[in-house]
Formats: sequence, structure tokens, C-alpha cells
Amino acid sequence: MFDYHMHSKYSIDGCEEINVLCAEGIKKGLKEIAITDHYDLYQNHNKKDNTDFEALYKDILEARKKYEGKIQIKYGVELGQSHFNNALANKLIATQPFDFIIGSVHNLSDNFDMGLCDYNKISIEEIYSDYVAALIEMAKVSDFDSMGHITYPVRYAFAQIGKYPDWTPFKEQIECLYKELIKRDKGIEINCSGCQKVLKRTMPDLELAILYKECGGKILTIGCDSHSKEHVGLGINYGLNLAKQAGFSEITTYTQRKPTFVKI
Repeated sequence: MFDYHMHSKYSIDGCEEINVLCAEGIKKGLKEIAITDHYDLYQNHNKKDNTDFEALYKDILEARKKYEGKIQIKYGVELGQSHFNNALANKLIATQPFDFIIGSVHNLSDNFDMGLCDYNKISIEEIYSDYVAALIEMAKVSDFDSMGHITYPVRYAFAQIGKYPDWTPFKEQIECLYKELIKRDKGIEINCSGCQKVLKRTMPDLELAILYKECGGKILTIGCDSHSKEHVGLGINYGLNLAKQAGFSEITTYTQRKPTFVKI
């Protein structure tokens, strides 16, 4: 029982104290969690995220003492669009003792947030090709451990139009992404946040998890992407079962950026 994607009050869209997340993880029977608050990068290099990592890490150290023997607490981060400003991303990584880094793309440009699109006016197919191209670029040049929610735009498109895309036109492009990740010893995340919402699927879904396995993928992390305590750990069992269905017998955890493979 590992939840490797959650946000606290230190994310702009989070609200919970670190202690609350830890207590909820224990309540849900989790063995290990990774706190992965947001740090977004921008094409405009004068614009910076204001995450207070000093206070965040202090809270994590205090929580480790308080909950010692009850739950493992890893210090993580979700880097958004790190390929927009790799110099700043690498500076952050060099100055923080992260255990685990998620690499995600939420924006195709500083002013194009895929979570704010009107998918009645623009098709998911139009956006998805550009989105995967951005993931490939990030996979080639950025430092992270696992790529987050690789079908991210679908979370919002499905809620608006109720249509789930056919991945066939994107198969070659997604294979290119997977091969780049595998070449650089990076993994993908099974993001379980959609399981409890209208999407009713993980990101990626079973089809794309199987494709990752067929491409030779081995590194697989699982997280619920919670922004409030109610969603901590929700969907983990679904994600683990999906991983098994896709042919995986292990998931991956991290300590000081070093992977450990855990039987499931």
C-alpha cells in the first residue's frame, strides 16, 4: 500500500497539513506515502513558483519523528513543465533532498492550461498530439523519476463531453515516449485520481499500461493525486490490480532518488 502522489497546503491547489495527510494514510492502511507538492516552471523565466520548500521539509521531518514506525514519509515534488526552464528545475533539485520526483505537463504554454480548456470547442485529439509531444520533449531533457498522469487532458475532456478518446492514432507517438523514458531509466505513474471521479479510469488506462509493458517498461509508481485528505489512498487497490492485469509483478518506491522494486 503505497501512495506516491499527494498535495498538501504547500501546493497552490492543496489545503492539508502534512500531519493530516500522514494520519489519513495510517487510517487507510498505507505503508508509505510521498508528499509531492507542485513546483511549476514557466517559459517566462522571470516568473517563479513560490512553494515554501524550507517549511515543507521541516514539516516532513517533524512528521517522520511523530509517526515513526507507523508510516514511511518520502519527500517528493511534482515538477510541472520542467523543460520550460531546466536550469531552474535543476537548481531546485540540487538544493533539496528529494526522495522522489514526478515529471508532469499541465500547460502547453504559460497561458494554455489543459485543465481550463473548453473541450466543446477544441477536440481532445487536437490537444493530445501536442501534449504527448511535450511529454517527449520533457522526457528527453528533464530530470525526474516517474512521469505523471500521461493521459492528463482526458480528466477534463471526459467530464465535459463524456467521450473517451481512441488511442490508436497516437500509438506510435506514445511508443516513442515510452522508449525515451525507458532509455533514461524513468518510469510512468498509474494515477488513480480518476477512479473516484466521473472518468472511472486510471491515467493511463489498462490499454496504455499494457503498451508500456510491451515496450519494455519496468518502473511503475502508483499515486492518488489527492488534494484533500478524503482522497488519500483512494483507488490504490484499483491501480494495483490494473498493474497486475497489464503484466507487472512489481511497483517502484524511491529513497533519495534510488528505486526499489516491491512485489505486488
